[in-house]
Amino acid sequence: MEDQVSKLIRQRDRVLALAAVSFLFWQGAQLAENIVEEGGWDLGPYELVVQLLLVAGALGWAGASFLFLLYANRVRRSDTQSVIQDELFCHNQRLAIRCGFVALIGATSVLLAADLFIGFSATIALRALLIIGITAPLVTFLILGRDKLEDDA
Repeated sequence: MEDQVSKLIRQRDRVLALAAVSFLFWQGAQLAENIVEEGGWDLGPYELVVQLLLVAGALGWAGASFLFLLYANRVRRSDTQSVIQDELFCHNQRLAIRCGFVALIGATSVLLAADLFIGFSATIALRALLIIGITAPLVTFLILGRDKLEDDA
């Protein structure tokens, strides 16, 4: 059973990593488009790269959502949820949410200060905050969970 739990934890971490990277690509590409559009610039040869990142990120996010549903079904069938969501999991989850909150407050402060020197739309600010608010807790949770996996190996 311990091997099955470790396998499910690794699978969860892979899905979360895919979700974090995909969301970063998807929303980051849209943020780049917003910045370029607002600045009146032209992406030129990089427009294809931005579009590919946007499509790959959106498809990756949708794929990660689907894979997470499959993962949840596997956990339910194996009846290992109480083992997977142990005290360390809950502790790491709380720390990740706290870190995401601090990152979000820090980014908000930086954007408010930046607004004093350069003008930008609320769309750019909100998209940047959205990226930080989603990816910071996911990445933090993955980093905290990695320490446990290295200890088990």
